[in-house]
Amino acid sequence: MIRTRELAMFRAVLPLVLILGACAPFGRLPTLPSPTASASPAPAATSTAIAVAPPAIAFDGVKAKQHLDYLADPARGGRFTGSPGFADAASYVADRFKEIGLEPAGDGGTFFQRFPVQLVDLAATPTLTRTGANAKSWTHRVDFTESVGGRAGNGSAEALLAVVGGGSSAVAQDDFAGVDVRGRIALVTGPTVQGYQEQIYSRGGVGALVVGDSTLKYSYIAQFFAQTIPVLVISESVANELLAPSGKTVAQVRDLVRAHRANPTAPQSAFPIDTPVQMKVPLTPVHEAQALNVVGLLRATGADAARAVMVGGHLDGVGTDPNGTVFAAANDNASGPSIAIEVARALASHRSELRRSVVFVAFSGEEEGYLGSEAYIARMAASPGRVESLVAMLNLDVIGCCGDTLEASGESKVLQDRVGAAAQRLGVPFRGVGSGGSDQQSFSKRGVPATLILWSDYILHVTTDTVDKVDLRHLQRAGDVVSQVALELARGEGP
Repeated sequence: MIRTRELAMFRAVLPLVLILGACAPFGRLPTLPSPTASASPAPAATSTAIAVAPPAIAFDGVKAKQHLDYLADPARGGRFTGSPGFADAASYVADRFKEIGLEPAGDGGTFFQRFPVQLVDLAATPTLTRTGANAKSWTHRVDFTESVGGRAGNGSAEALLAVVGGGSSAVAQDDFAGVDVRGRIALVTGPTVQGYQEQIYSRGGVGALVVGDSTLKYSYIAQFFAQTIPVLVISESVANELLAPSGKTVAQVRDLVRAHRANPTAPQSAFPIDTPVQMKVPLTPVHEAQALNVVGLLRATGADAARAVMVGGHLDGVGTDPNGTVFAAANDNASGPSIAIEVARALASHRSELRRSVVFVAFSGEEEGYLGSEAYIARMAASPGRVESLVAMLNLDVIGCCGDTLEASGESKVLQDRVGAAAQRLGVPFRGVGSGGSDQQSFSKRGVPATLILWSDYILHVTTDTVDKVDLRHLQRAGDVVSQVALELARGEGP
């Protein structure tokens, strides 16, 4: 799952990647859509007194959990795009599609749609150290983590600090007033504005430490400016340690930033701290790898069989750290393909009712910027399946846990309503939300009605996103709703 604001900072360098237009406080952060008014009235938690309609189609949550246990096993290595672990997971999904009776819809009569991708990864573990008389080293993925892509690249820096707010364009002068960043590492307290890294670089900064969530492994965009600086995201507690010589805290500096933005006559918010800091972000060179989507077709018969409903989700995760720590990526997103497999099995038992065909896809490269869904659209030439033939796209991402409310994003109000209606009939609390950062965006921007289906709480991009966090109840309830909606659409009932 990619946070909507993750991609915004890369507008100038990613012409082939969908950019969603929100502000990026720092680097690439995983996100989910923000709540909006529900497409249908969202029911409160269902009580035993409420009559609930039985599913019209049987979904097997137990089997879905078995798939997830395999896909998110540490033996798959976190399923980084182009890795042996991803290839193993993709073969597993293809084998399940075959046993269900789906037609292979990939290259050359296989289930695999292969395409080249540009990737970058860590070459070694990043480091952050305060040097000098009061030396201290901090812990990767606990106290700090790296941001990779655009202006944030490979390299190291050792310099004194310049505390800035994180503004750009119209507010940059306010946020940088009071300090010369040249030759220093910028400590960015926020609130950040899209383009702040450009201000640091253009003013001669040699690196950036940005206050944020230091436990996440952010997705890596393998496209960079010609000149880059190392960027680390640090916890607020680390930032407060670095700010200690000034007598200020992160919260106090942010208040100064806001005040100076609102009133240029207010005290300047930026200032130097003569504490030496060393930071390193060791990256591999950008390199080409072979990625693959897994594509299976449940073909309908009749006059409308050339039209198709798509059900799918990305199979890739964020991989393994250089020290061997695996990000199992159970919820994000072994959950999506696991449910899709069992939706395919359920729909196959209703094949005679289907007026439209159904395409099932496990995408690669979502974490690097929707690479798999973009490649699918560019390479799928046959109907049913090519983008012009699709009547709907149901994208399943972070759908294995953790909240009590099922959500559907608002790219298509019609689909959002349909998901909400099915959830209400099945007694599953539901609400509509805004647009979401995942593969449905590739289809929505080309006019295909699309929605992201997910749970209202989530775990992603952390080492604790493991199989034990995903439970049968969430898989079963989500699978019931998705199966019902997919059946209705395949019967020709909308959108």
